[in-house]
Amino acid sequence: MTTTTIWTLFALGIVFAALIGFALGRRQAPGGTVQLKELEEQHELELHQKQLELEAYQQQVHEHYNKTANLFKGMAGSYKELFDHLSVGYEQLGDLSDQRVLPERAGALLDGPDMQPKSDFMNPKDHDEDAFNR
Repeated sequence: MTTTTIWTLFALGIVFAALIGFALGRRQAPGGTVQLKELEEQHELELHQKQLELEAYQQQVHEHYNKTANLFKGMAGSYKELFDHLSVGYEQLGDLSDQRVLPERAGALLDGPDMQPKSDFMNPKDHDEDAFNR
């Protein structure tokens, strides 16, 4: 065998190996059409499941805030009823001095201590000591 024949056989072997490698690589290549479709279907299914979970979570949050609002509304109504009861009782049973113990409206209690005049109602112990010292 001559060197030309050896080089020709060697070149043909490389070309043949490259063709076989290319054919096998194309047939089992990741990201082939079938695998891409399977991945797409899998991701679509996962996306749909996550969307259902998100909608369920959003519904739970919505229900929680609705219940919280209803409970708060009921609590505010109860506190207003208590305030009204105390105000009426104070007007009917109190000594009606020139210093008003309860504000005119229930919302004034929420304004904070800086907005309300100081009264003996808040410090009954101090008021009792003053009466005792007289």
